[in-house]
Amino acid sequence: MNESPWRQPIRFFVVGLVFLIVLWLIVILQPLISSLMVAALLAYMLHPLVNWILRHTRFSHTAAVNIVYLLFLLALIAIPATLTPVIIGQVRGLAPDFEQIGLRIRAITERTFVIGNIPVSLGDVFGNLEAAINQTVAGLASNLGGVLAGISTNFLWILIVLVSIYYLLKDSHRLVDWGIGLVSPPYRHHARQLVAEIDAIWGNFLRGQLLLMVIVGVLSWLGAAIVGMPGAVFIGFIAGVLDIIPSLGPTLAALIAAAVALFEGSTYLPISRFFFALLILAIFILIQQVENIWIRPALMSRRLRLHPAFVLIGVFTSLALFGILVTLVIIPLMSTLGALGRYVRLMLQGIDPYPLPSPQDEPE
Repeated sequence: MNESPWRQPIRFFVVGLVFLIVLWLIVILQPLISSLMVAALLAYMLHPLVNWILRHTRFSHTAAVNIVYLLFLLALIAIPATLTPVIIGQVRGLAPDFEQIGLRIRAITERTFVIGNIPVSLGDVFGNLEAAINQTVAGLASNLGGVLAGISTNFLWILIVLVSIYYLLKDSHRLVDWGIGLVSPPYRHHARQLVAEIDAIWGNFLRGQLLLMVIVGVLSWLGAAIVGMPGAVFIGFIAGVLDIIPSLGPTLAALIAAAVALFEGSTYLPISRFFFALLILAIFILIQQVENIWIRPALMSRRLRLHPAFVLIGVFTSLALFGILVTLVIIPLMSTLGALGRYVRLMLQGIDPYPLPSPQDEPE
């Protein structure tokens, strides 16, 4: 005997209860959700490689996923292994500069200055600072167990991200089909079209972000090379890679470039290293402002159909309120919410957002 369907008040109660449970799970599982978001973004970036292998070879889907995932793990190992000796060599080359800076600082701190007939010894000030630093280091040493626990926890989250990437690459199409299967049959066509539209949004965002990274990298390389920056190509590469983090990434790149300029100087400009570092910092800040105000809004607004002002405001607001992780994806999230809002608006107006072609419109 068939049971009667739930009445409308019961349906509203169940929907509200499920909504509250989902909110509760989001709050208590926030670290896990953050890790899954990173894994999903990386898996989405690797998925075109899987599709390319499937189109150009006879490998199965599982084999293609295994190849891409293995290459991804090798890149994670090879990049630090390649860059570490270079960084160590650069640090060793800068050792004499650090020694000279240390001698200058010591000479300054040994002097006594008179301010308003009051003798001030910088040695006492820096002595207190050194005592505070030693106390902080001692505190960290005493809390070594907590530090090791934090390292273990971070290692666990990294492991969760790596495992999630593999299974998202392997079973993403099954997850999408499962989600569409939960939709009522009359609206599954809408769900498929909406998923395709959202997929196009994120694909356009990633392609636009890669183009933006190339533009920033080239501009940073040219700007550094013009004024005689040693290692301009490497600095431009670092600036392009860090540009994936809006606002914060270019700032880190500018600080790295300024530090290198301070210790290396220009290859031909007859200015001191200090003023050369200021010049490099000004160049990178100028590139960052041009990117944030003109290039990024114009590029992303055209690809994602967002007004440039919304792109600019969204990036800065998310960075101030939600942190780096949300800032990384705020632009495609805004466009995705726009697509969902358009769908809801049309459905409320009684307009089919994705009408099926009528028989007379089909080609004979």
